[in-house]
Amino acid sequence: MKQLTILCSADLADKVRVALSSAGVHGFLQIPNAVGNEPGAAAEHGRVPRWEAEMFVAPVPADMVDQVVERLRAYRDKCEVEPCMRILVSSLDAVY
Repeated sequence: MKQLTILCSADLADKVRVALSSAGVHGFLQIPNAVGNEPGAAAEHGRVPRWEAEMFVAPVPADMVDQVVERLRAYRDKCEVEPCMRILVSSLDAVY
């Protein structure tokens, strides 16, 4: 089992939700209005640029991860607000 953590611009949230559902991923969590610092951004005058994103956390069977990631890659670089999407894949020991 793997855990997908997906951070995306708000305009891509519906597409991510559809991609997860159509891949058969159930029980995912969507966290709207997550705020962090912009990936790879340089701090200007000690301030790191903020990135407002939607966050999804999903337990995914290991044999389905590549399929889900490929569906999501179709939306990379296709958003109104950069950065569009980050996908993190982690090992997941158990789901209770």
